[in-house]
Amino acid sequence: MSGTEYAEIFAGATGAPQAYADRLFLPRWGVAEWRKLLAGTTVRPFKASDVVIRREATERSLFFIAEGTVDVGVTMIDGLSVSSLARIGRMSVIGEQSFFDGAPRSANVWAITDGTLLCWDIEAYERFGEQEPALARDLLFALGRVLSSRLRMTTIRVRR
Repeated sequence: MSGTEYAEIFAGATGAPQAYADRLFLPRWGVAEWRKLLAGTTVRPFKASDVVIRREATERSLFFIAEGTVDVGVTMIDGLSVSSLARIGRMSVIGEQSFFDGAPRSANVWAITDGTLLCWDIEAYERFGEQEPALARDLLFALGRVLSSRLRMTTIRVRR
């Protein structure tokens, strides 16, 4: 199975961007545009309770969630407790911070349900940007919207 087979899932996000604050919202993209992007991905199925990203890992990949739900969290000082920071589902992304800045992963991500990730490394992004600069620009703004939404939610939690 290739990542392009999931294009219809991602092309299905319609409506107002606020309704999809944590999802990739690209309203002008259809299935054809998503196929171009997802052609550079690797399909990674996962099972509930799998750790799909480990804190401190140094890979520089972005993961599109095609199916399933994951939790993002941190291990507390005692090394045993886990604090959930966010629950993220289908049509969104994880790993965006390390994808952008190249720094090690800042949190663990584990699967809540079975699902599928589409892994997109930085080299695939660079090829995509060279071949489809307008689509790469659209994607960067959509990723920026997701990052902004997550930062706002973190700010709200910190204020409480």
